[in-house]
This record gives sequence, C-alpha cells and structure tokens, in this order.
Amino acid sequence: MQFQWLNKIENPLVKPFYKQYLPYSRPNKAEHIAVLKDNRKQGNTIIACARLRPIGELSLLTGMLVSPDYRGQQLGHQLLRDMRPHFENNKTFTFALPHLEHFYRQHDFYPTAQAPNDIQQRFLAYQKQGKTLLLLGFDDSNQADI
Repeated sequence: MQFQWLNKIENPLVKPFYKQYLPYSRPNKAEHIAVLKDNRKQGNTIIACARLRPIGELSLLTGMLVSPDYRGQQLGHQLLRDMRPHFENNKTFTFALPHLEHFYRQHDFYPTAQAPNDIQQRFLAYQKQGKTLLLLGFDDSNQADI
C-alpha cells in the first residue's frame, strides 16, 4: 500500500471513489486529500481516502473512507498514522459516528465542547439535520516526546 497526498490538480481523481462508496461526500479543490493506493493493481487503485478541509486557521478531518473490499486490514489506522504530521493540537477536528469514538481516540482525537466557533457552527448544522455525531478534537499533548 502506498500513502500519498494528492496535488490539488489531482483532487478530482477521488470523485469516482467517493461516488461509488460515499455518494453524498463532495470533495472540493481547497481540501488536502490523502489516499492509500494498492500498488499491486494496475493504475495504483485508490483504496482509502480522507480529507483535511481548511477552515481559516483550523482543519476538519472529513470523508474518511476505506473501500469495502479492503476493510478489516487496519488501513484506516494506517491512513491516520500517515496523515498525523498534518494534525495540530486544538486546531484539527472531526465529526465522528458514535461507534467510531474508540477508533479516533487511538489517534488522539477526543470529545470536546471547546471547539472554535467556525467548527462548532458546522457541527451544530449537522445536528440540526438529525445526524448523531461526536465532535472530536486532536490533542496529543498528553503523549510523551519520543
């Protein structure tokens, strides 16, 4: 498996992947898109993807998706580990389904009520749509420096 940040010009390459497996997700050209590719397949097929959407000085981790054919292989963990250098304490957030809280905690995303207004407003908009999500913020400040 090969990790890669797409160049902005390559962002449209993920649209068919999302259309197939997560059709309501709409990547945009401002986002930083990370992918895992299966380099054993012709064309280095995208098998996992996640996006960092800039929101001013903040970023929102969104659109995390692993192809159903590749689930159960820890690829979501691999993707987040590879993306980690781009996460900033108290500046990177995600909205997670409740059953994924433990998964994100393993990558130092914790429930928070202290999100900046721009993130909080987006989160409230999702809640008003009836979506049950958790607001998680990245914070690895409790980790020992290695």
